[in-house]
Amino acid sequence: MRVFARAYLCGPELHPEEVKKRFQDANEGFVVQTTRAGAASNELLVEMLAAQTLNAKAMGSLLANKPEIDLLLRLAGTTQISRSIKQKGARDGSRFLVVIAGSSEVKEPQGVAALRLERRELVRSELGRIETAALLNTKRP
Repeated sequence: MRVFARAYLCGPELHPEEVKKRFQDANEGFVVQTTRAGAASNELLVEMLAAQTLNAKAMGSLLANKPEIDLLLRLAGTTQISRSIKQKGARDGSRFLVVIAGSSEVKEPQGVAALRLERRELVRSELGRIETAALLNTKRP
């Protein structure tokens, strides 16, 4: 399965839930999640983690009941939902990322002032995060 993912940095003047809804409306059937701005700085990392989520969904082996939560868990590198929300959850009044992933090109909604994350080769620490996220399935109770 081919995965398409995009990540956009949003300013503190925007509200995570509103931005999430706008991207969901523009990308029906896609996984859309917001997270703290520091959760990732490379769109390729986000795409790799999103691919893990979408593949887990296709195989019926998500880390959580919803793929959006699975993606947040993988971004946080934990199987604990409360910990992932505390560490990586988006907050009103702070910069945040919106991540969109699906099986076709991502569509940008009109009127959302967000900057697309830079896409570059993965560095060693990012490769480690991808590996950690992949191994989370083995740590599930």
